[in-house]
Amino acid sequence: MKPEDFLLVQPQQDRALAKFRKMVDAGIEILAESGFAGLTTDAIAARAGVNISTFYKYFPNREALVRYLAVDFIDKQTASMLAVIDRMPPDAPLEVVIPAMLDAAVDDWAGNAASRALQGSFILDPVLYDAYSRSSQDVAVALQPFMAVWNIEGNFEDWDRMHSVFGDSAIVLFDRAAKAEPDEQAKVVTQLKKLAVAYFKTAVRT
Repeated sequence: MKPEDFLLVQPQQDRALAKFRKMVDAGIEILAESGFAGLTTDAIAARAGVNISTFYKYFPNREALVRYLAVDFIDKQTASMLAVIDRMPPDAPLEVVIPAMLDAAVDDWAGNAASRALQGSFILDPVLYDAYSRSSQDVAVALQPFMAVWNIEGNFEDWDRMHSVFGDSAIVLFDRAAKAEPDEQAKVVTQLKKLAVAYFKTAVRT
């Protein structure tokens, strides 16, 4: 699944790309300021300075824009975590790799003004939930070489399932962090990292 899957057509020329980018940026700004309640197609067009027909040329409705933004967010967050894994030495311990991945995910989340609104959509929208689940699978594949180093029991199917379960839990915890004040956010993220390490350690052979 790609962000472009939710578009009616893709912008091609520079002028069209500029208008499209303005609408995407407008959607992010409105979500950051007033959440889904303020995200109307008229508000998006007005903020972007385009005709409403321009919006409907690319998006069938506001939900399509939300899905576009959310999948783009997931893709970038997943890429950041995969980059962390790729930089790790082959003998890096679980206690280093897992928190570093989550730090990268949090950095992406904190750098997206609409993340507070979008985080909840992963829980409520089955399409976005599916996209989030596939992200967990991508991370599981990238971490597969560490299974032997960490002495993980079971096969890859078991490992993949662990990531899917943790991904489901992380959606809820990130949503809680997104709605909290900065001090509380930091505490929730710290607990999330401790939970992640403890959870994956349950698969280590003793």
